[in-house]
Amino acid sequence: MRNSNVGGASVIVLDFDGVVIKSHVAKRRAMLAMFSEHPERAAEIDAYILSHGGVARREKLAGILETIIGVEPTPAILVQYLSRYARCVEEALSGAPFVDGVTEFVAQCPCPVYISSTAPEAEIHEQLQRADLLRRFDAVYGSGTQKARALEEIAARHRGMEMVFFGDSLGDLVAARDAKVPFIAVTNERDNFKDMDVVKLDSFHSRDRVEHSIRAALSRFAAALRVVSLPMHAF
Repeated sequence: MRNSNVGGASVIVLDFDGVVIKSHVAKRRAMLAMFSEHPERAAEIDAYILSHGGVARREKLAGILETIIGVEPTPAILVQYLSRYARCVEEALSGAPFVDGVTEFVAQCPCPVYISSTAPEAEIHEQLQRADLLRRFDAVYGSGTQKARALEEIAARHRGMEMVFFGDSLGDLVAARDAKVPFIAVTNERDNFKDMDVVKLDSFHSRDRVEHSIRAALSRFAAALRVVSLPMHAF
């Protein structure tokens, strides 16, 4: 059973925020709260948060401080902001729901399943344990490992097996392309891929739709590889 595939894929990798758990709204509000003393900058900060999906919180906070607030993000200042943010997020995520159908999908998936996220591993573990899902994942890659590197490590572990990465940000798409892994854009909380030619999935509620998306992503990836490998005289 464990060696069976889903929609043609033998290995599944999921981003966490927006793919497994509906956390973007809660985390966005928590980060905005970090800068409540600058209400005149709220719209600009909000736009920055939305345009930097998939970026680690440390880098995101540093960017806001430096480019919008005009404060040098020294290590000491970042530690303060990260600590405050972690406390806010812990409270906000305690009631955050999971993406429709994802708990059932992970629980029933016969393939190896992984997490690759920019969120801290401890935070991911806590949320997965809450849903009794942690044991269903072969490994969790958090903020300590860049996504492209995590995908490459997973692919090396399952050399020769088809793999698909589900992500919800442009950063996820870039990581998949860098690691040469087929990609599915999850649009459950927000569609960050408007007018882009990518395979999309709004939820995991329908097993048939998930499998169709996986087959489509694998097919597109294979077609792209064939184009790249064509000899010059083919053009």
